Amino acid sequence: MKRSKAKIEVIRGGAEEIQLNSPRTDAPRQRLEEANDELEKAKEDKGGVVVSGRNGIDFGILGGENLNSVEIAITITSTESAVSFKRVRMRSSNRGDEHGVKFSARLRGKGRVVQKNATRQVSIIFHASFAGYFQDTLELIFFDLDKRTTFPIIRTVEATVGSREDHEQLKAKEPYTRRKIIKFNPTGPIIRSLRPPTWTKTAWKEKLKAFTAPPALIEAAYGPRSQGWSLGAVKKFMPSVFNENTYGAWFQVLLYLEEERVKQDLDAYSLIEADLESTYPRYKLKVEGLAENRPSVLVGDFILVSRSEDAETMNTRTWYEGRVHQVHQNHVTLRFSDEFNTYKGTKFDVRFVLNRLPYRRMHQALTNKFTPTRLLFPGPNHIQGLTRVLPSQIEQINPVYRPLGEDEEQKETVTAILNMKLGSVPFVVFGPPGTGKTVTIVEAMRQLLESDPNVRILACTPNNSAADLIAMKLMGLGRSQLFRLNSLSRKLSEMPRSLDPFCVINENEVFAMPDAEQLAKFRVVVSTCISAGVPASLGLKRGHFTHIFIDEAGQGGEPELMVPIKSIAGDKTNVILAGDNQQLGPVVNSNIAGLLGLKTSYLARIMQREIYDLNKYRGITIVKLVKNFRSHPDILHFSNEQFYNSELKTCGDKALTHSLENYEELPKKRFPLLFHAIIGKDDREKSSPSFFNIDEATQVKKYCISLTGNRKNQIKAEHIGVITPYHAQRCKILDLFVKDPKLRDIKVGSVEEFQGQERRVIIMSTVRSNTDYVTSDIKRSLGFVASKNRLNVALTRAQALLIVIGNPIILSLDPLWRGFLNYVHLRGGWRGKQIDWDPEEPIVSVVDYGAERKTKAEADLEDTIARLRAMILEKHEENGLDIGQDEEDEDAAAFERPILREAE
Repeated sequence: MKRSKAKIEVIRGGAEEIQLNSPRTDAPRQRLEEANDELEKAKEDKGGVVVSGRNGIDFGILGGENLNSVEIAITITSTESAVSFKRVRMRSSNRGDEHGVKFSARLRGKGRVVQKNATRQVSIIFHASFAGYFQDTLELIFFDLDKRTTFPIIRTVEATVGSREDHEQLKAKEPYTRRKIIKFNPTGPIIRSLRPPTWTKTAWKEKLKAFTAPPALIEAAYGPRSQGWSLGAVKKFMPSVFNENTYGAWFQVLLYLEEERVKQDLDAYSLIEADLESTYPRYKLKVEGLAENRPSVLVGDFILVSRSEDAETMNTRTWYEGRVHQVHQNHVTLRFSDEFNTYKGTKFDVRFVLNRLPYRRMHQALTNKFTPTRLLFPGPNHIQGLTRVLPSQIEQINPVYRPLGEDEEQKETVTAILNMKLGSVPFVVFGPPGTGKTVTIVEAMRQLLESDPNVRILACTPNNSAADLIAMKLMGLGRSQLFRLNSLSRKLSEMPRSLDPFCVINENEVFAMPDAEQLAKFRVVVSTCISAGVPASLGLKRGHFTHIFIDEAGQGGEPELMVPIKSIAGDKTNVILAGDNQQLGPVVNSNIAGLLGLKTSYLARIMQREIYDLNKYRGITIVKLVKNFRSHPDILHFSNEQFYNSELKTCGDKALTHSLENYEELPKKRFPLLFHAIIGKDDREKSSPSFFNIDEATQVKKYCISLTGNRKNQIKAEHIGVITPYHAQRCKILDLFVKDPKLRDIKVGSVEEFQGQERRVIIMSTVRSNTDYVTSDIKRSLGFVASKNRLNVALTRAQALLIVIGNPIILSLDPLWRGFLNYVHLRGGWRGKQIDWDPEEPIVSVVDYGAERKTKAEADLEDTIARLRAMILEKHEENGLDIGQDEEDEDAAAFERPILREAE
């Protein structure tokens, strides 16, 4: 069969696909429990035969050489009569005998009979060729020579090939147990707290309204009758049409749903019987996970505490509101009202309160009367007479950043922005990975400022780090023209110190707000999208800014991007959006809000409109940057083909992008991609629903040691980035790195943390390895790994070397991942466990690979049970095994998602 080069069209929703209002039945689960009971019965000693290893045979953690010679013997004793071994079988055996895939068994001694009161031994041999977790089942079928009956006894077998030291260091301290959380809806008194004294008072001209969610909407979406999926009930609260007149009301409903979901997720961090240490008039509260923003706590946030009582009184007792005055590595300093007092030994229940400021800012922007169709619903009537800029106009550009002059698309983008008529439709700079979109829009800003003294620019991004990057690229403008606007709650230490002169910082080393008159003097103001509501609230007039630039526009939710646009833009303000709708979109916690449109960014929504068709309007309303300056051609190839119609051209410096083509661990030299297939075991700590995989963490460490240990590679810690979708895995990898000075400075983080960044080497640990297809929803077993945009971002961070570590059997359930695995396998970049499918076979997106795996697993289970039943005198009725889906484990999802943060 010929290899298919066709692009994979992923139609289904992957791990994010959900079904609404689907009735659940307990019958499949009950049937599964019956099947498991059958297997448990098969483990029981019977017929007078006693087999050692009742709780399983575990080879433990094995490492080093001579793995194939590892052998464990179990004993079989017959106490009532002589029995004969009818069969010794490993369940994984392809031939139905004692030779399994990674384990084999043999009966020691001569003959097959165990005499009465005699003992025989069965040896189990483990033969592994690569690291990972291995499991199988030993089936012993006995024949009682006196009673002429047959019966089975089974034993589970497992082994792990890996680092014993790493497993000992990283293993879960206690098994994970899902916390029972009582819904927090306090009806008793709440004693209010005091404002942080380090903050400078701000003279707001426009007050934010409360924007409290309608109780009926929350009840419909999250009440006991809704089961969390009442899409029809929620739609009743929404306008029947989506246009400029209903725009605000539409998104307000989605924001209310999102906020409520985030509040519920925050409950996972509640503390029971915690200690408050008095440093009067303040109190110290220890919060584990604070350094990792779990939970995320900022100065100015509220934390509720009450003296510990029975859980039933949670919502009726008195709560004291503590205001966060300082945030430290593992504790916060709180200030309560003067009514609060305590004595040593008193225990407190603690609830973290969502800071509503970002949501209130978004509501405020959504509900104002500025609803220009050209910005919200741009159409052909808004671009009549517009044409592409002429080559002569492009040639007139004299770039401030000289290398930009060699890129035709970048130069045309700058020229088009420079020549936009006042009050145009949004101009889109579509910038795939490594194409220099930030450099391009910064150049456009510089050209605008030089061309017209009346230009005033508001430059925004969804997050602070991206805003800092833009501000640093504009520092050459000087302190009189550039201002970096920061939230009061942002830590000064989080911002590069080089930007200090461009901010207002008070005597307490805390950010402060300028007044409207001061702010109006600057030609460029840089902020996050949420803080971009500040200028209007301070009193700047609508239309003050001639241009609003929003970088990473695909990452922010539409209401978030509307804060700068709807709060301060005027009829003549031009909006420029830079981003990539194929990379990470908005973080959305509410599945209902996501389904109703909150997952679609403003950038992605308007790019679906007719006037942003690249074939018709390239250079008029949209420009696609196509020169990739980051990655080796082989690293870029898969994403280029799947997401960018193979339009991207590799233009990076070969001295960098080709520098690791001969890395000693590559299975195929000159192909700097490596997929290391490992069947690990994902696990969780008692305190966290996040997953980790020790075997993958060990493998990550080995590659990092290899890269930094060989001087030929010229690799330092700062050249390596480790991406993993699970916070627990990040923590485990960092635990391994801290022991080695060469590895300590390697950045380990989520895909979100690496968007917009690049590293010479990227190592990705995918974590998930649950192969229990029968009992789990295997699509959701992929978790965050199955997001196509997340995969695209992860694969395109690497410049010279990309290493992906994961379980290919799990990953191949997703069509896009299967396509990537096929690409690496066919090009020779494979290491570890071999695949069990044909990589030459075309990927068909409508085929549910997960369903295929589940069907096979169910059939195998039925076959096993039927085979064991056939050996038992007592016959059971044979029914088909119908396995239902598990509920999605929202705990883990909520734990991994960042929360929209910013406080005043």
